[in-house]
Amino acid sequence: MIVEVRNRQRAHRVNVARLKKLATGFDSKFDALSIVLVNDAEMARFNIQYHRTRGATDVLTFDYGEGQAELIISVQHAVAQARRFRTTPPRELALYVVHGLLHPHGYDDRTPRQRARMRAAERRWLNRLSRSEHLIGLVK
Repeated sequence: MIVEVRNRQRAHRVNVARLKKLATGFDSKFDALSIVLVNDAEMARFNIQYHRTRGATDVLTFDYGEGQAELIISVQHAVAQARRFRTTPPRELALYVVHGLLHPHGYDDRTPRQRARMRAAERRWLNRLSRSEHLIGLVK
Protein backbone atom coordinates (compact mmCIF):
# COMPACT_ATOMS: atom_id res chain seq x y z
CA MET A 1 0.00 0.00 0.00
CA ILE A 2 1.26 3.46 -0.88
CA VAL A 3 0.64 5.94 1.93
CA GLU A 4 0.77 9.71 1.49
CA VAL A 5 0.62 11.98 4.54
CA ARG A 6 -0.20 15.69 4.44
CA ASN A 7 0.29 17.50 7.74
CA ARG A 8 -1.94 20.61 7.68
CA GLN A 9 -1.65 21.31 11.42
CA ARG A 10 1.34 22.80 13.15
CA ALA A 11 0.57 22.54 16.89
CA HIS A 12 2.06 19.05 17.30
CA ARG A 13 5.03 17.46 15.58
CA VAL A 14 4.15 14.19 13.91
CA ASN A 15 6.76 11.77 12.65
CA VAL A 16 5.34 11.29 9.16
CA ALA A 17 7.67 8.39 8.32
CA ARG A 18 6.49 6.46 11.38
CA LEU A 19 2.86 7.26 10.59
CA LYS A 20 3.31 5.89 7.06
CA LYS A 21 4.94 2.75 8.46
CA LEU A 22 2.12 2.31 10.98
CA ALA A 23 -0.51 2.60 8.24
CA THR A 24 1.29 0.11 5.99
CA GLY A 25 1.39 -2.33 8.93
CA PHE A 26 -2.40 -2.60 8.73
CA ASP A 27 -3.60 -5.31 6.35
CA SER A 28 -5.78 -3.26 4.07
CA LYS A 29 -7.67 -3.70 0.85
CA PHE A 30 -6.34 -0.35 -0.36
CA ASP A 31 -3.56 0.22 -2.84
CA ALA A 32 -3.28 3.91 -1.97
CA LEU A 33 -4.10 5.71 1.26
CA SER A 34 -3.95 9.43 1.88
CA ILE A 35 -3.79 10.65 5.48
CA VAL A 36 -4.51 14.32 6.11
CA LEU A 37 -3.60 15.65 9.56
CA VAL A 38 -5.62 18.66 10.70
CA ASN A 39 -6.54 20.62 13.84
CA ASP A 40 -9.98 20.62 15.48
CA ALA A 41 -11.18 23.76 13.67
CA GLU A 42 -10.49 22.27 10.25
CA MET A 43 -11.94 18.92 11.33
CA ALA A 44 -15.14 20.67 12.43
CA ARG A 45 -15.44 22.20 8.95
CA PHE A 46 -15.02 18.77 7.33
CA ASN A 47 -17.48 17.20 9.76
CA ILE A 48 -20.21 19.74 8.97
CA GLN A 49 -19.50 19.55 5.24
CA TYR A 50 -19.52 15.76 4.90
CA HIS A 51 -21.60 14.53 7.84
CA ARG A 52 -23.79 17.52 8.67
CA THR A 53 -22.55 17.20 12.27
CA ARG A 54 -21.33 20.15 14.31
CA GLY A 55 -17.97 20.06 16.07
CA ALA A 56 -14.71 18.25 15.62
CA THR A 57 -14.38 14.50 15.58
CA ASP A 58 -11.38 12.20 15.69
CA VAL A 59 -11.24 10.69 12.19
CA LEU A 60 -13.21 10.78 8.97
CA THR A 61 -12.84 7.96 6.45
CA PHE A 62 -13.46 8.23 2.73
CA ASP A 63 -13.40 5.09 0.58
CA TYR A 64 -13.16 6.32 -3.01
CA GLY A 65 -13.27 2.84 -4.52
CA GLU A 66 -10.71 1.34 -6.90
CA GLY A 67 -8.29 0.78 -4.00
CA GLN A 68 -8.17 4.46 -2.96
CA ALA A 69 -9.01 5.82 0.50
CA GLU A 70 -8.41 8.88 2.62
CA LEU A 71 -8.33 9.45 6.37
CA ILE A 72 -8.70 12.92 7.83
CA ILE A 73 -7.40 12.92 11.39
CA SER A 74 -7.43 15.63 14.05
CA VAL A 75 -4.08 15.53 15.84
CA GLN A 76 -5.35 18.13 18.31
CA HIS A 77 -8.24 15.79 19.17
CA ALA A 78 -5.83 12.86 19.62
CA VAL A 79 -3.68 14.82 22.08
CA ALA A 80 -6.72 16.01 24.07
CA GLN A 81 -8.31 12.55 24.16
CA ALA A 82 -5.02 10.97 25.22
CA ARG A 83 -5.02 13.22 28.30
CA ARG A 84 -8.70 12.48 28.96
CA PHE A 85 -8.31 8.70 28.71
CA ARG A 86 -4.84 8.60 30.33
CA THR A 87 -3.10 7.16 27.32
CA THR A 88 -0.46 8.63 25.02
CA PRO A 89 -0.89 10.81 21.92
CA PRO A 90 0.94 8.25 19.73
CA ARG A 91 -1.39 5.46 20.83
CA GLU A 92 -4.46 7.66 20.32
CA LEU A 93 -3.29 8.68 16.85
CA ALA A 94 -2.64 5.02 16.02
CA LEU A 95 -6.16 4.22 17.25
CA TYR A 96 -7.58 6.79 14.82
CA VAL A 97 -5.68 5.24 11.91
CA VAL A 98 -6.89 1.75 12.85
CA HIS A 99 -10.45 2.94 13.48
CA GLY A 100 -10.52 4.80 10.19
CA LEU A 101 -9.26 1.78 8.26
CA LEU A 102 -11.66 -0.64 9.94
CA HIS A 103 -14.75 1.19 8.64
CA PRO A 104 -14.28 0.30 4.96
CA HIS A 105 -13.38 -3.25 6.03
CA GLY A 106 -16.91 -3.89 7.26
CA TYR A 107 -16.77 -2.52 10.81
CA ASP A 108 -19.16 0.05 12.19
CA ASP A 109 -19.84 1.64 15.56
CA ARG A 110 -23.45 2.79 15.36
CA THR A 111 -25.02 0.19 17.64
CA PRO A 112 -23.67 -1.22 20.92
CA ARG A 113 -23.09 -4.62 19.30
CA GLN A 114 -21.25 -3.12 16.31
CA ARG A 115 -19.23 -0.90 18.65
CA ALA A 116 -18.15 -3.89 20.77
CA ARG A 117 -17.03 -5.78 17.65
CA MET A 118 -15.12 -2.76 16.38
CA ARG A 119 -13.46 -2.08 19.76
CA ALA A 120 -12.26 -5.70 19.88
CA ALA A 121 -10.75 -5.35 16.40
CA GLU A 122 -9.13 -2.04 17.39
CA ARG A 123 -7.55 -3.67 20.46
CA ARG A 124 -6.20 -6.57 18.37
CA TRP A 125 -4.65 -4.21 15.82
CA LEU A 126 -3.25 -1.79 18.40
CA ASN A 127 -1.67 -4.66 20.33
CA ARG A 128 -0.12 -5.97 17.12
CA LEU A 129 1.14 -2.53 16.08
CA SER A 130 2.41 -1.59 19.55
CA ARG A 131 4.64 -4.69 19.64
CA SER A 132 6.57 -3.12 16.82
CA GLU A 133 8.27 0.25 17.15
CA HIS A 134 5.62 2.11 15.14
CA LEU A 135 4.35 4.19 18.07
CA ILE A 136 7.67 5.42 19.47
CA GLY A 137 8.11 9.10 18.68
CA LEU A 138 4.97 9.28 16.54
CA VAL A 139 3.62 12.51 18.09
CA LYS A 140 5.41 15.18 20.13
